[in-house]
Amino acid sequence: MPLHRPLPDLLPYARRCAAVFCGLGLVLLQSASSSQSASASPIGSIRTASTTATCDPPGPAPRFGCQWSTDVCDWFCPVCDPFGAPPRTSCNWDGKLCNWLCPGYTGVEVTVQTVQPPVRDATVYVRLSSLCTATGVVAACAGSFLVYPGMPVSLKCQAIADAISNNCSSAGYAVTENDCRLAATLTASNLGCPATQFALGLSNDPGVFDQTGQGPLPDGESDSTTGMTGSCTPMPGPVSNLRLATPGDGGDIQLTWDDATNADGYVVFSDTAPNGTFSTVAGTAQSGAPGSTVGMPPGNEFYLVAGSNTSCGVGPRH
Repeated sequence: MPLHRPLPDLLPYARRCAAVFCGLGLVLLQSASSSQSASASPIGSIRTASTTATCDPPGPAPRFGCQWSTDVCDWFCPVCDPFGAPPRTSCNWDGKLCNWLCPGYTGVEVTVQTVQPPVRDATVYVRLSSLCTATGVVAACAGSFLVYPGMPVSLKCQAIADAISNNCSSAGYAVTENDCRLAATLTASNLGCPATQFALGLSNDPGVFDQTGQGPLPDGESDSTTGMTGSCTPMPGPVSNLRLATPGDGGDIQLTWDDATNADGYVVFSDTAPNGTFSTVAGTAQSGAPGSTVGMPPGNEFYLVAGSNTSCGVGPRH
């Protein structure tokens, strides 16, 4: 007769196994959670980095040769030393604009009013000078005329206007307003570089142009000179998408670009260094032209192009 042994109580074993499997499940779950949280951190960092804002120039360069740095978000301009003596003892050299600034005396337009006639025979010398902030070219001119005692202020004013017209037009200056007959007043402008301030000096000595305080000249005459800074509009926009090709036999370089806003023409600048002053004009082109062709340089050459118009001259270079 077969014997039947009692079955052991399996409940304690089942409880132990359930506890073991649950523990393993918790360990695996914690490990997976740690992996997910660790892998999520770099993604967040990458997303943050990818949304960092770029730093674009706020407008055109303050003068020729300046380069925009995206690292510090500012213009870097080469050192610019003063050219010649200051027009007046009260003038200060502005290294960023690369020009003499004389409070109430220099401007993009300068008005001269003759307020007192000469009292003796003398020679009056006229000098206009500036350094174009767009091209780095010095524009200077000088003229002279004779005065006599009792000379009417209207004639003295007209003599200044004639000296500017006859001697300074080639340097880019012009008398843009002439009210000498009624008010003994004229206004001169720098048409060659409209956005650049210039100095207009009057003197009885061709080597000294110092009228600080608007005092009379040695010949007794007195003139009031006032500079107006003004603003230039519309400024040519930046040139974009500059392209370079060597068509045909490779003897020339063809430069093309996308048109800039408010540009009537374009100027091509070159330099042998990528961070140079780019003061050499390599070529020009009219608005709507396919570009500009320049000769193949003997070595490495770098190019920038700027738009230009008759109102504001040369715009930013890119």
